[in-house]
Amino acid sequence: MSVCDFSALGNLTLKGAQDCIKRYSRQNGLWIHQFDTFFGTIRTTATPDKRITVLLSIVRDNGWNMNRKGQCANIIEKVTTEEISKEELDGFWKAIDSLPKVSLRQLPAAPPKLLEQLETSFGSIRKTLRRWHRSSNTLCFLTKVVLMFNWGQSPAFDSRVRSTLKLPNDLSNKELVEALVEMGVWILDFESRNNIMLDELATNEMRQADESSLGQLPLGRGLDMLLFSLSQQG
Repeated sequence: MSVCDFSALGNLTLKGAQDCIKRYSRQNGLWIHQFDTFFGTIRTTATPDKRITVLLSIVRDNGWNMNRKGQCANIIEKVTTEEISKEELDGFWKAIDSLPKVSLRQLPAAPPKLLEQLETSFGSIRKTLRRWHRSSNTLCFLTKVVLMFNWGQSPAFDSRVRSTLKLPNDLSNKELVEALVEMGVWILDFESRNNIMLDELATNEMRQADESSLGQLPLGRGLDMLLFSLSQQG
């Protein structure tokens, strides 16, 4: 039985996808390009403590709305006062940076061992987040804050995306991996039908909207923009 319901996407055409990403790209707000700056620069150049504080500062407001239960503010304070040690931060980022360098479109053909590795890694990351704040190991926080911003191969499983794909908010780590595999299958079909790469499509549309030299967006971010825009049509 499938985890995701792709009926809302139907037989999405290339023009339909372009229009969705254009709508997303033309919205007002700092949040539109904060991801790109973080993923393209800060993620790889900042020290472990700076990396977490900048990330949480971005997503706590400015349209990301990830501080409703004080998760971001509380974790930032714990990092600043060193209640969360440098060693623990090093281990946290090591776990994230060690996630398999595999794209969503490659996941459907990935060996079972790699999928099991993802499931185990997601569980370990959530366990650490739970220690830092009781409300930061949710599916939304894991995917929208940690995975999309740092791994790049997951969209944000927030309420909008979940409503588009008819997903519950309590997916297990195994079900999350299964959902990502199903997304990979959909992406491969869409790309084959339209002779286009979804991440390149998203990047090009964002560049045209902003008239900037935006770096290549990861595939998870491109899918997130598409799903977010589709949710606004409902």
